[in-house]
Amino acid sequence: MPEERRMDLIEYLGVLRKRWPVAAALGILGAVVGLGVAERTPPSYTATAKVFVAVGGGQTTSDLLQGSTYVKNLIDSYTALIDMPVVLDPVAETLGQPGGGRGLAGAVTAEAPLNTSIIEIKVSGGDPAWAARVADAVANQLPLSVDALTAAADADAQGVAITVVSPAVEPTHPSQPRTRFLVATGGGGGVVLGLVGALLWALLDTRLRLPRDLEPVAGGLPTLGTIPRARRPQVLSVVEDPLGSTAEAYRIVQTNLRYVDVEKPASLVVVTSSVPGEGKSTTARNLAAALAEGGRDVLMVDADMRRPSVSTVLGVEGAAGLTTVLVGRADLDDVVQPVGPGLDILPVGSVPPNPHQLVASPAMRALLARTRARYDVVILDAPPVLPVTDAAVLSTMADGTIVVVGSRRVRRQQLTHALRTLASVDARVLGLVMTFVPRSGQDTAYYGYGHGTRGAVARLLGRLRGRGEGPARPVGPVLPAERATVGAAEDAPAPDAEPAAPDAEPAVAAADARPPA
Repeated sequence: MPEERRMDLIEYLGVLRKRWPVAAALGILGAVVGLGVAERTPPSYTATAKVFVAVGGGQTTSDLLQGSTYVKNLIDSYTALIDMPVVLDPVAETLGQPGGGRGLAGAVTAEAPLNTSIIEIKVSGGDPAWAARVADAVANQLPLSVDALTAAADADAQGVAITVVSPAVEPTHPSQPRTRFLVATGGGGGVVLGLVGALLWALLDTRLRLPRDLEPVAGGLPTLGTIPRARRPQVLSVVEDPLGSTAEAYRIVQTNLRYVDVEKPASLVVVTSSVPGEGKSTTARNLAAALAEGGRDVLMVDADMRRPSVSTVLGVEGAAGLTTVLVGRADLDDVVQPVGPGLDILPVGSVPPNPHQLVASPAMRALLARTRARYDVVILDAPPVLPVTDAAVLSTMADGTIVVVGSRRVRRQQLTHALRTLASVDARVLGLVMTFVPRSGQDTAYYGYGHGTRGAVARLLGRLRGRGEGPARPVGPVLPAERATVGAAEDAPAPDAEPAAPDAEPAVAAADARPPA
């Protein structure tokens, strides 16, 4: 089972840096909500009267200590007494308050500050003058009620004195609502909610984002390369922008592919992915072009009979192709189309109603044997593993399989399932290639070169033509500008796939990558 996702401090800070606009927006929203609550809350004023409680002085230290303890007990009792009818009923009668003492109970509170002999009587209401009158009335009524109670209970307790030491003053500012507090609490709460939500989202997000995320899932499989997101839509980065970082990343993949197993090199390679939209077709095209650029005779086969793309993207004739050969209506030589020196294309042809039967047929195995004998390397662009079984079947006929992993386009569980599916048919997985890795300011072009120009493309094609013996094969319509957007759409996420997110670490090119001459 894959390990749970763990984040280090750098990732936490990265999440906070990228999600701060959301946190700021929630903070502003919270502040506005707090202000709205304050505006809708009726103002309330609080008046405070203070009384002092004392007993007669003692003659000895023991008397003084007992008197102090006695006062503390009395203060606790008087504080509880203040909002009772024995105090509030006379106050309500004196002030003509409708509802009697019960009407005042909700507005009157009392508390005794710690280590003092003071009782603070607080009255809150919408009228500041009324609050002050009630607070003074309660303060004046308290000793009368206490005298009446102690006279009936204990004649010896008459030595207690309750004195008003601070009459209530009519408040000039409302005690409620606390507008600043509400705005600050709402804004701060919104910011904290946004940041915590961003961190939880990052922790619970199981999409694979960085090359190191592959390690717990890959089970020891090597990462052959990481492909940065192209700055502009490209059909063949290796040809269109030969000096750019994307082209170099594909060259790194083809170099690493050669050294995966020197004793058992792979000449028939399946390129697939877990789900649609991870960039497998773009990877297959550019890998084939990089291999051809390195002096190999390469055939790229569009084996995705359910969602073919090669003929549309590269502008080759797609009426006849792989399916035509498999059903015996054409020969391989009749449908293979050269698109550049050392690079041929075998399109799908017409989309069949029974793709799986054709993929698993003896005719497919025989055809692949012919292509293996004719070309140095055969690249098969296969369907994704999880939706259909075609890729698994093709993997059993190939020397190896490359699994493309789209950054933020596939979840750990999906990649794990895909690798298990391939393992169940004893497929030889050569490694993983992570695509759509977002760039940063550090991903300048290799060796200080800027991005390629049309002149660089012309020089590259000229070098390719000069490599072959005899007259060079004509370069087909591989790179018309109007087809660039088609190449980008081909690898767009499927409708149910997660959209790519623009926040991840840049691809790090291997140090041994070599630029074109």
